[in-house]
Amino acid sequence: MAKVRVAIVGVGNCASSLIQGLHYYRSKNPKDAIGVMHWNIGPYSVTDIDIAVAFDIDARKVGKDVAEAIYQLPNCTTVFEPNVAPTGVKVRMGNILDGYSEHMANYDEKRTFKPADLPQPTKEEVVRILKETRAEVMVNYLPVGSQKATEFYAECCLEAGLGFVNCIPVFIGSNPAWAARFEEKGLPVVGDDIKSQVGATIVHRVLTDLFAKRGVALNRAYQLNTGGNTDFLNMLNRSRLLSKKISKTQAVQSVTAETLDDENIHIGPSDYVPWQKDNKLCFLRMEGRLFGDVPMNIELRLSVEDSPNSAGVAIDMIRCCKLGLDRGIGGSLEGPSSYFCKHPAIQHPDDICHELTESFIAADGSGPVPIKALILAAGLGSRLRELGNSKPLTELEGVPLIERIIASAKDAGVGEFVVVVGYMGDAVTAFMDDLASRLGVSIKCVVNDAWNKGNGRSVLAAKHLLGGAPFHLMMADHIFEPAILRMLREQPLADGHVRLAVDSNLKNPLVDLDDVTKTQLRGHHIIDIGKAIPNYNAFDTGFFYCSPSLFKAIERSIRDHGDDSLSGGMRELARQGAAEALDIGSLEWIDIDDPKAFGHSKKMVKAATA
Repeated sequence: MAKVRVAIVGVGNCASSLIQGLHYYRSKNPKDAIGVMHWNIGPYSVTDIDIAVAFDIDARKVGKDVAEAIYQLPNCTTVFEPNVAPTGVKVRMGNILDGYSEHMANYDEKRTFKPADLPQPTKEEVVRILKETRAEVMVNYLPVGSQKATEFYAECCLEAGLGFVNCIPVFIGSNPAWAARFEEKGLPVVGDDIKSQVGATIVHRVLTDLFAKRGVALNRAYQLNTGGNTDFLNMLNRSRLLSKKISKTQAVQSVTAETLDDENIHIGPSDYVPWQKDNKLCFLRMEGRLFGDVPMNIELRLSVEDSPNSAGVAIDMIRCCKLGLDRGIGGSLEGPSSYFCKHPAIQHPDDICHELTESFIAADGSGPVPIKALILAAGLGSRLRELGNSKPLTELEGVPLIERIIASAKDAGVGEFVVVVGYMGDAVTAFMDDLASRLGVSIKCVVNDAWNKGNGRSVLAAKHLLGGAPFHLMMADHIFEPAILRMLREQPLADGHVRLAVDSNLKNPLVDLDDVTKTQLRGHHIIDIGKAIPNYNAFDTGFFYCSPSLFKAIERSIRDHGDDSLSGGMRELARQGAAEALDIGSLEWIDIDDPKAFGHSKKMVKAATA
């Protein structure tokens, strides 16, 4: 029987609920088990998790069997499984660093931490213990604000070869530098900041998404939370709350139709009420305007036992992390992180998060969820008409341009394509149906009836087919080296960002200066883009890696400036600091926009196949 060997960091209420659950469900069967999202994830059932090692700093827990330690003060969560069998694993002294806030010493011992007066382990000692205990996945349950302590244990995971499940709002999986280090080692991360089964964040997100999908303008919102466990006591030190507020706020802002100004949204822990113990109360209010600009509001009170609510998600995070480990997938796991966490590397609406996670679980292990690409093929291509009636179907060395583009993208790992057609759309669609069969890829076509307007409208025409997943965007008349697309997605996208491949070789002989879109860069950020901008230091190659924020940016550009071009959307993102640039270096590309460029492209193809 396959097992997952877990290292627990922080044997608090959340760990207590998780470990109680591992024993509680042993007497259940899949048909009547309540509170479980997935009985099986790959070969691992809910009872196939073993505790290999556990670390804590509380004197009442260190040295005790995990089965005994989970019931010790200051833990105060509901005991739904009072008879957890001894595990044979004793809680070890952890490294405190910033995991203990000094204000906690001012409270009754039954409600606060009681640090043990014992030697703290070094990184080398923790790594040795992780290896000796054959731990495979580490679960981080440290208190909010434990930046240094979380980074300490993340370093230990990297050195010992463990996957990392990050349940707290210290950014590891969503930090590009940390994610890259885990990816380089082939170690998966599921994080950051666990999103409970039916907690304040998921409820707020679902209602916010409902407003957007039902055409209701959201004007203001607050989410106030109170509780009586050590998590809420710890958060009375407001200096530890910065990442928590960022995590919870961005989780909601990412699904708003229009981003709310800071003064119109307040989300975060509000106060510590000791008698609530592990019960968390959420008070939520949303104000908006519906049909006829008529105001409305929702007020909601949610009461949940905080730690079991969390454990129902952690049990799936652990098993998805182990699947990633089994499959050799390193870095942040996009689907599970977005579905299970408040602050993933890439935010998606929850229906897309669910779809990505189910696809990840159902995959055969050959790799992650297929990468999508949007190809704009709707235009007339008037300057190339002498070579063919349809620009995408114009043959280059016997192969239609769009076939070359899709074949190159497939070589770069793209498996699903959305092609926007317009002029001669029926002919292009018929060709796509045949091409999908020949190349073994998925190709869906969508018609842009406004194909003779700005190309931003072609992007918007495909919005419903791309959902919330990140995607490549490219043109149907650009020949390129597949390495350009691979480079674009090497690093996770920051929330709400779009990354454009640029060419800083301003003397590139293949570029038509009168027609090329130009970019002005400051470091790796685009500060201006357009064909007529006076100052520029790189060319737009036409290859993008996009988050769904691109759709909102184009819509804003049309609404506020009457600009329906893709560049207009990128200027909106640039104003927000969300337009990234990636220099392609010596990699080759060409925009085939006229007979002269077509001649250059023939030479490129011949050289590449020589």
